[in-house]
Amino acid sequence: MVDLKKFIDKRICVAVSGGRDSVALLHYLKTQAKACGFLLSAVHCEHGIRGEESLADMRFVESICKAWNIPLFLFQADCPTRAKVTKRSLETAAREFRYESFSALIERGEADYIATAHHSGDEAETVLFRIARGTLSGVKGMDEESGYLLRPFLAWSRADIDGYIEENGLTYREDSTNADVEFTRNKLRNEVLPLLNETVHGAAENLVRYASLAAEDDALLYEYARDLICETEGGYLIAFSEKKPLFTRACLLAVKGLGLEKDYTSAHLESVFALQKSERGAKVDLPKEIEGVKTETGVLLRIKKETVAVEKPCAKKCTLDGFDGGRYEVILSKTPIEGEEKGWKTLRIDGDKLPETAEFRFRKDGDKIERFGGGTKTLKKFFNEKKTPVEEREYIPLIVDGEEVLVVCGCEISEKVKITPETKNVLYVVLKKNGCA
Repeated sequence: MVDLKKFIDKRICVAVSGGRDSVALLHYLKTQAKACGFLLSAVHCEHGIRGEESLADMRFVESICKAWNIPLFLFQADCPTRAKVTKRSLETAAREFRYESFSALIERGEADYIATAHHSGDEAETVLFRIARGTLSGVKGMDEESGYLLRPFLAWSRADIDGYIEENGLTYREDSTNADVEFTRNKLRNEVLPLLNETVHGAAENLVRYASLAAEDDALLYEYARDLICETEGGYLIAFSEKKPLFTRACLLAVKGLGLEKDYTSAHLESVFALQKSERGAKVDLPKEIEGVKTETGVLLRIKKETVAVEKPCAKKCTLDGFDGGRYEVILSKTPIEGEEKGWKTLRIDGDKLPETAEFRFRKDGDKIERFGGGTKTLKKFFNEKKTPVEEREYIPLIVDGEEVLVVCGCEISEKVKITPETKNVLYVVLKKNGCA
């Protein structure tokens, strides 16, 4: 039960629909306000869903607030139109409107807390709903205190509230949409939970108890999962782990850190977990422009980088004119380049060993290189061993002869063009980034 005495001098605003639960909560807090020292107000959100009936609810709330001398804040919206425009369900549109209204009161300084009339039955519905959706973690539906939200009735049952209503002779409005089982929550409340309680005695209470126990386990798993996460400049790096419960929770912590609070599914988390088995540089897409990238030491979750399209030129004969490869430029020189800038990478080769058919180009399937020191490898394997990011490989200029790579500019030379004591024509191969890189 929420300890109301700790809210002395705080402003508590009760969300009042006019229904039985919210009227009971408003009356209960009115009886406690003076003794506990908090300031009481109410807020009513008129959703524009039920026409005159909805307006009658609003007038009812106005009347009881006036009778009880409680300040009231009113918000109105056309939620059916909002749902159509945003392509969301009416339930979702109405819920978003309510919480936008609550946030507005907090931001305007009209209230410190918003109290809602959620009770143990609502908690059971929430738990059942999340289990049915296959929620990975966070089965625990609601807390008595969460940010600016208070739920003083969360430990109360439906019977407790009904008893309070009868004991105090309170009147309230019955929302006709509460019986509409087209709404998911109503179907759970009116059909599924009653049948479950009939089939398994005390099912609703057991669901709430289960959620509490699951929350304790979940908290421990999250504590261990944090050891897998390292915040980086580009996002969050999650260390490799075959312990799926820890890895997926680490993913959840990371995506929430990147601003993704909802709209993710277990399938998204499965795809990130599977990324560990992919080749380095492989990616998966998540909502909100988040991507997962496999690195050498883990999976990096980050906001997608905006890449500048760089036109890649066609192959060009290898001459001292060099090669402008778009993202990178190659400079060939017979003498060391003075004033070489930081970040430029220089290789030296025997110019007399370059065949006349040598050319500048980018990588192709089938390319291979005889590495400096011996041993022929495919260029793909070479890049893998060098841990070259996949997105970079397409832009690194090469000096090739057919399918044989003689120079991976800025990185490696082939055994065939290495300098020996007999070399008379040293060529300096310089790779520098262009401004568009």
